[in-house]
Amino acid sequence: MRISITSPASLLARCSTGQLWLIGMLIAALMAGFVPAARVILATGFWLMVPGYLLERRMPGERPHWLLRITIWNGLGLSLVPLLYLWVTAVGLAIPVGVLISVAILLAVVALYDAWRDLATVQVQPSVTVWLLLSVLATSAWLRVVQIADLAFPAWVDSVHHALMVRVAAETGRVPWTLTPYLPVTDMPYHWGYHVLIAAAWHLGGSDLPAMILWSGQLLNWIQVLSAAALAFLIWRRPLAAVVAAAIVGCISWMPAYYVSWGRYTQLSGLLQIVALAIGWQQWLDANTRRDRLSWLFLNMLIITGLSLVHMRMFVFGGALIAVQSTVWALHQTRLAIVSRLVEAMGAGLVALILAGPWWFVLVRQILLPAATGSRSLTSGGSYVQLSDSLMWIGPNEWLVALALFAGAVGVFYRQRAAAVMVLWVGVLVVLSNPWLISYLAPPIGLVLILYAVVQRTWLVGGVGMLLLAVNPLTVRLPFLWLLPVDITAISLFLPLSNLIGGSVALIWPQRRWTQMAAIALLLGCTLWGAYQQRTIVNPVTVLATAADRVALEWIAEQTQPTARFLINAAPWLPGVARGTDGGWWILPLTGRWTSTPPVLFVYGEAEDVQTTQQRSQRIIDFGNGQEVDIASLIAAERIDYIYTSPKGPLRPEQFAGQPGYEAVFTHDGIVIYRVIR
Repeated sequence: MRISITSPASLLARCSTGQLWLIGMLIAALMAGFVPAARVILATGFWLMVPGYLLERRMPGERPHWLLRITIWNGLGLSLVPLLYLWVTAVGLAIPVGVLISVAILLAVVALYDAWRDLATVQVQPSVTVWLLLSVLATSAWLRVVQIADLAFPAWVDSVHHALMVRVAAETGRVPWTLTPYLPVTDMPYHWGYHVLIAAAWHLGGSDLPAMILWSGQLLNWIQVLSAAALAFLIWRRPLAAVVAAAIVGCISWMPAYYVSWGRYTQLSGLLQIVALAIGWQQWLDANTRRDRLSWLFLNMLIITGLSLVHMRMFVFGGALIAVQSTVWALHQTRLAIVSRLVEAMGAGLVALILAGPWWFVLVRQILLPAATGSRSLTSGGSYVQLSDSLMWIGPNEWLVALALFAGAVGVFYRQRAAAVMVLWVGVLVVLSNPWLISYLAPPIGLVLILYAVVQRTWLVGGVGMLLLAVNPLTVRLPFLWLLPVDITAISLFLPLSNLIGGSVALIWPQRRWTQMAAIALLLGCTLWGAYQQRTIVNPVTVLATAADRVALEWIAEQTQPTARFLINAAPWLPGVARGTDGGWWILPLTGRWTSTPPVLFVYGEAEDVQTTQQRSQRIIDFGNGQEVDIASLIAAERIDYIYTSPKGPLRPEQFAGQPGYEAVFTHDGIVIYRVIR
């Protein structure tokens, strides 16, 4: 009896091109698993991709391009994980770590089996355009790594409260809208979808919390490149448009790469969901059968629900985009088709509202009802609603805006719907963040409607026109909404700008071989030049904590009691809200010890607690401004055990050195921690 032994080479020879790619990626993932940062990326990528892939794969109907599918998976992953946490919390349960890991293993096994089967028929070799896209993705990935090479902690204000919320979600297995015992905050109306996904990834990745947030944030930033490429491919139906858009977002535009300076990871997540929603929405609009329509409508409903959990501002931005898509689509449809889609969309919206019901209940109770009773305002003013020139024209934005305007003209010349969608989306976003524009836009629109009504003898349209004429700067002055400041629109424009430029380049791309080679060289040259300019994109002003602070925080976690109370440095931030200035601000989210200036989420607590915290921080700020402040009485009144001092704030080491009642118990690279001797 002969036993035939098949060699590995012959087994590989039987694999398709897609299966070989899968094997290569698995080997790379296993090797990368020995690196802590890579484990963070793999764990985060798992929750981003796998749940969405498994669900989308099982839906009926035809599948779109692989680039669009990957983006949909990310949008679904950012929706399904928060939805799970929402309803587990709503029914009073929690997700144990063991159950979470077991579910992850099961999902991984099923996903590998499905992927092996799906890739069995993939034999197509990558085209030149695909290789160009992969080159841009590789360059932008390298860039995202280099940008944070010198960071010991995520930067600026948002990162600190992100860390606290991720810690609470990881410890409780629930939605972190209650922050006790760290802060006296319950039913917090702050979006949390990003935080529960990172908490789930933290259980798989096993890194320290700052590294978890920093590296997962850069992964979200890098996926923006893929997402921008997918949106351009969807809108323009040209692979080259995807490559150009990816190059701009990944290496040339300073947004979204600059987001790392703020730790604006929730907005990054919301932007990914916006593109996934735009793809699913267009597939739903273009579906030919009822089965396909309902399938895409179901996926869209999940993404809409998840978007409301991840970032409410991006929820509004996404709604604006799909409204524009629907309007442009409806211009070439029958009334019956429009009514049918409208009914389906309203049904999906109602179901999405029910799915996110527990979260909307918190928002209504904590924000809308106080606004209705006058105890809270939804409007804003002052510098908060003014456009920051430094953000609008950061880096090469002047050139990008100019190119986008030219691209819009090219799109109009070629009568491209894609150009109309992007231009209208930008226009709607500008109006939403500048409501006063409505009183200037309404009269000319009303006049056009009146003229149309006169010609067509449509009195209903004429009545609408008369109403719009009544809305003018003399009669109506709409206020700004704090939910939609102008700067949020400005830092989100990289998506439509890159889309317009990518589409116009694809439209005018040369046809001769030698001119194509020159154009490709120019594109790659601009990509590499932009990447080189962005190597040090992190704003040093926003870097609060350093490697020295990491050593100090490790000492605090090991050498102090969990009930220890720390006096830390503070500085002004938003009106009535102070921030930390050094690693002392990370004491609470990383070690659980009380700090005099907590993460800014304290503003969601009771009014008396908020006022007490603000006054305490203001005394530290006044001390740094040279005003007469009795620090000793503050220390006694707040029962302070330790003082965290550094050269970066009002509480400097030399102010306590040699003073009676203070003992230096930790010193490292400018960081000095004093113990209060009672």
